[in-house]
Amino acid sequence: MTKKNYLLWAILLLATILRIYGIADESLWIDEGQTVAYATKSFAEIVKYCARDVHPPLYLFIMHIWTEIFGISETALRMISAIFGVLAVYLTYKVGARLMNRNGALLSALFLAVSYMGINFSQEARSYTMLLCAILMACHGLLKFIERQDKPNFAYYAAAVALMLYIHTFTVFIILFHQIYYIVDWAGRSGERFKRFVNWVGVNVGALVLFSPWMYFLLKQVLAKLGGEGPGSWVMVPDHITAYRTFIQLAGGVLPLTVAGLAILGFAIVKLIPALRTRFSTPLEIPAETKSSLFLLLWFLCAVFTPFAVSLVLSPIYVERYAIQFLPGFCLFLGLIMSGFAPIFLRSAVIAMFLTATAHSLWLYYTTYDKEQWREVAQFIGENIKPGEAVVLSAPWIYEPFTYYLPDDGDPRIIQAFSHVDLRGETGKYDTIWLVQAHEFFSDPGGEIPALLSEDRLIKQHKDFKEGIKTNPILVHFQSIRATKYDAGRMQDYLRTGDDGTKTGTTQTNLVSGLADSLIIEKQNITQTGEHSFKTGPDSRLRYRFAQKTRAGEGAISFRILPEWKEDKIKRMLLMAKGPKWDKGSVFLELTPEERLQAIFFRDGYSGMVQGPPVKLSKQWHTLSIVWERKKAMIYLDGKLYAISGLPKPFQPDFKTLHLGADHQNNFSAPGQYDDLMIFQTPFNEAQAAALHEKGKGAPTYWYDLDLSGRRTRTSTGKGFASGQDQFFTAVAPKDKSSGPDTGEMHFTFTPDWTAGDEKQHMLLAFNGQDWNLGSMYLEKTPQDFLQLIRWEKGKPSCVIGQEIKDWKKGEAHRIKLSWTPTGIALNIDGKDHNGKCDPAAKSSFKSLSIGNDMGGNLPAEGEYEKVKLEQ
Repeated sequence: MTKKNYLLWAILLLATILRIYGIADESLWIDEGQTVAYATKSFAEIVKYCARDVHPPLYLFIMHIWTEIFGISETALRMISAIFGVLAVYLTYKVGARLMNRNGALLSALFLAVSYMGINFSQEARSYTMLLCAILMACHGLLKFIERQDKPNFAYYAAAVALMLYIHTFTVFIILFHQIYYIVDWAGRSGERFKRFVNWVGVNVGALVLFSPWMYFLLKQVLAKLGGEGPGSWVMVPDHITAYRTFIQLAGGVLPLTVAGLAILGFAIVKLIPALRTRFSTPLEIPAETKSSLFLLLWFLCAVFTPFAVSLVLSPIYVERYAIQFLPGFCLFLGLIMSGFAPIFLRSAVIAMFLTATAHSLWLYYTTYDKEQWREVAQFIGENIKPGEAVVLSAPWIYEPFTYYLPDDGDPRIIQAFSHVDLRGETGKYDTIWLVQAHEFFSDPGGEIPALLSEDRLIKQHKDFKEGIKTNPILVHFQSIRATKYDAGRMQDYLRTGDDGTKTGTTQTNLVSGLADSLIIEKQNITQTGEHSFKTGPDSRLRYRFAQKTRAGEGAISFRILPEWKEDKIKRMLLMAKGPKWDKGSVFLELTPEERLQAIFFRDGYSGMVQGPPVKLSKQWHTLSIVWERKKAMIYLDGKLYAISGLPKPFQPDFKTLHLGADHQNNFSAPGQYDDLMIFQTPFNEAQAAALHEKGKGAPTYWYDLDLSGRRTRTSTGKGFASGQDQFFTAVAPKDKSSGPDTGEMHFTFTPDWTAGDEKQHMLLAFNGQDWNLGSMYLEKTPQDFLQLIRWEKGKPSCVIGQEIKDWKKGEAHRIKLSWTPTGIALNIDGKDHNGKCDPAAKSSFKSLSIGNDMGGNLPAEGEYEKVKLEQ
């Protein structure tokens, strides 16, 4: 055995050690979860799955057999990739021996043996190292077929190409590279050109015949992908960052890439300058008929550049990890270059620098995380979940890795948030829900799932499995996973509307439950007789608008906070009022690492920011207010102006969820006690900010009484709602009622000051639309003693229901309840139900509500209303 054979065996031994060491240290990630889920199914089920996926079935066939023999432990699942990873090192040497001298071939094998990317994919239960072997076999077979076109080489190459295609469809780009290389070689030959052309057509036809059983499914998937549909439609359009990261991963890090770049640059300078060429380079001993540089160049252009360009021009198909197709080519290119330096000490120095840089990357690889911690997530939930609780997974594709570690055996119930799943209905059966979030930027970018769970529950526990974890700077598969416990309790129980803060310590009572007194636009001769009760007479007037008068681009948010965070200087999110997306209709209030308060506005993208000087928030209650007008924004701290700035463009809020003490993913925590979160539809000035801070006086559209003790004043003490650490405040913003309620109900007890038979019309309620017969609804007693609920649409009644009330007498109470939707109305009088369907359905909304008279004051109801409540 020669010295170089010993070196090759040493390289293979090194490759084996590096690929087996720590192979099961990290959890399976999402794609590996898919592997174990489908490899354990029958061959027929594997075919059915692969037919609708992007990957052919060969790898899963082999994994099915492998797992039947060795089981599905993390070590067993990944070991086959390690074996193919070592085999790829050997095949790299075999290809290199046909492209360059044996020194270069050994160096190429060594570089692949220590490659960060090669080791990473050798410790992953996916098809990539098997794919490398197939590609290298095809490249080796191509070079042998060009050299000698006999039957063994014909069969070898055709089988290798078919093998590639059965592993990964991306290898069509390798086939393209082979086609171009062969044609260039064929064009440069002088003899037997026709025979070599026929042989080439034949070997390609042979490969296609071998692959033909899967050809239909491949074409179907390609057409779907080019149409922007089907599997793989999650792939994003690449950019310059993607290109940079591709080279980072091929080289194994920034430092190895830098050394490789310097080596290539130095080699080019040496070759271009004759005086340096004779002194610092040596002949590469490339076989005479092999165009090695062209071979490697075409490999790169077809395997990396072409799919990247296709992604920019046609449809995005390029993913950084798919560049592994060129990884052996990259190592071969480096081996070719570095073996060309002379004398030997210079060559050794360049190689040593690259290996030292690579050793640093491998140290990072083995001492940090680059795969998601599904094992730890499942263990955490398994240890904390109690009988009768359920788990919701924010994306369907995280089901496999999660259930690998916490099997879905019915206890606990695991609910996948598919688009077709009635998540509200499924989770409504459980008081306590554990939400596992990961990769929701595709499945739930608007945060609708946590918003839904927050409607009837409070966040009681939260853990971010990326927090405190040292991750590899060459991240490949690491995404943040968050587990959040939603426990019984309604954030809506804290919701208040309408009081102006003149009464503190208790919640002020509105005249009508569900309607703020600040919405009253007309009030005349109304005598209050009790809680939500009042008496009307012949000349009484009571009318509400359904929202505060507002101007676009104006509003305010205020809340109280008692800081409880440590003194470390990090970014903290005190408030996040989030719109449909984080950068649409949203406003953030942050404390920067420099301890500056800053409010950032997003209308449809960035709209502006206001930031103040460094400030120390002491461990006492503070009032923070953000106010925006069309051209400027302000921050008030404890009733005093803290910062003011112009807005480049007006901000229009569209709040969907409200968060205190963290952002919508419970990141950037700001632990503390919180209270009196108020949302205003009109801005206020410094005097009003001072009144809010000193006395709790203000008129928000709605607010949250988080200590359930009414408005705080400057001197109030006691705890509020703890948020930012063990639990988090998340509330779904009430629906905008500026146009009146599309659906709702109203109930009250009515005692008339008249007796039936008076031949008069009495208007008990008037929901006023654009006009009396356009989008309006009336509850009225007719002169014929018929109590009716009538809805008007497009100038005529769309629905009328009711009953005769000839037996009504003065002073006798009657219980009335009415409800409405765009398509129907319902009325209950003293327990008797009446229902009707509206034709046409309502298209417009109510503008105002009159109680005890019509809007013109001509049809007084004359009586007492008790326990009046409107629910919208």
